Amino acid sequence: MEHPINPNQPIRIAVMGLSGVGKTTLARCLPQSRWFHYSVDYRIWTHYLGDELNDYLKKLAMTHPLLREMLQRDAITVEHRVHFDNLLATSLYMGMLGNPEKHGSTLSDFTARMAKHAGAEVAAMLDIPQFIARAEDLYEYPNFLADLSGSLCEVVEPTSEDDAVLRMLDETVTLIYIRATKTHEKVLIERNIADPKPIYYRPDFVAAELPGLLEKYNAPDVTAIDPRKVGAYLYPRLLAHRVERYEAIAAKHALVLTMEEAAAIRSESDLLRVISLS
Repeated sequence: MEHPINPNQPIRIAVMGLSGVGKTTLARCLPQSRWFHYSVDYRIWTHYLGDELNDYLKKLAMTHPLLREMLQRDAITVEHRVHFDNLLATSLYMGMLGNPEKHGSTLSDFTARMAKHAGAEVAAMLDIPQFIARAEDLYEYPNFLADLSGSLCEVVEPTSEDDAVLRMLDETVTLIYIRATKTHEKVLIERNIADPKPIYYRPDFVAAELPGLLEKYNAPDVTAIDPRKVGAYLYPRLLAHRVERYEAIAAKHALVLTMEEAAAIRSESDLLRVISLS
């Protein structure tokens, strides 16, 4: 994993880390006239899962008698409005395990949606070389930054020598890992308990945690538990799981910046200086 940065050559980087560590903020510090910003999340929801999300929103609307009639008569349309700064509609689709009467999902439905998301994320990651070429050939951007999804660590195998996504990243970009502080991890947990944010969960992770969840709430099935309680139980464990996987990826494939170092980057020259010292 050697990608020396030469300011006289096109710069191609990808940034990974937990939610809120500063990936998108770093991207916004770079001049838009010189940098193509590729968001994996945006690509997932506007290309790979766009129709799936629209269909899901229509199903929700169809539960309302008046909206159902208007949709059936083609009097209205229901479409998501996903953009870089607003992925709210995607939260409805991702959902959370739990009581269906409280907008929770059965294990089978939840697992099916997670599988679709994982496939879409891998595909969006493998599109990076294509978008690097498009950025240069079609739009004439000399530099490229990929803002990777917070669930990257879940859809790759960190210790595998044959993982297609990690191999592609090694061959095409300088991968930067922004390491979260313990304080930030605590903030993420508190924020998720106060306002749960549906995110991707690996099936093997859920299978490992499900017995403890059911025991804690003395429940025969996850559908007997309030989905907010499910999220409050699973999320802190997921966070620790993700940190471990990110650290394993970074050990072999990435340059590491602390959140403080990433926050100090305010310009293109700052980025080049920080990376050259890493």
